[in-house]
Amino acid sequence: MRYTSPVEIATERYTRQDLEICGTTVPRGELVLAVLGSANRDEQHFEDPDTLDLARDPNRHLAFGRGGVHHCLGAPLARMEGRIAISALLQRFPSLDLGVDSGSLRWRRGIFLRGLQRLPLVLE
Repeated sequence: MRYTSPVEIATERYTRQDLEICGTTVPRGELVLAVLGSANRDEQHFEDPDTLDLARDPNRHLAFGRGGVHHCLGAPLARMEGRIAISALLQRFPSLDLGVDSGSLRWRRGIFLRGLQRLPLVLE
């Protein structure tokens, strides 16, 4: 979820008061869009952020929000579904492999959501 999040930009937020971000003042009432895809690759928070490390610890990514009122209510269900689906897929097809070079994969264009156009798989 940190490495390639399906949600690239958080839902819109508006500043409740004047806010300074890196020397720039954002006036009260202004629209702010947090780019989660960029935050999840922040080298100040993640060692070697462009490397996929499934055992990364800590892995404090923002894919489901950061707690509080903006934390995704469905996060536990999504994690469980992902674990079950991937585990079942790999148990059923243990020799499953990517059918093309990873560099040839194409992503759907979109501002908020991200996903592959196709995921060609082969059984070896």
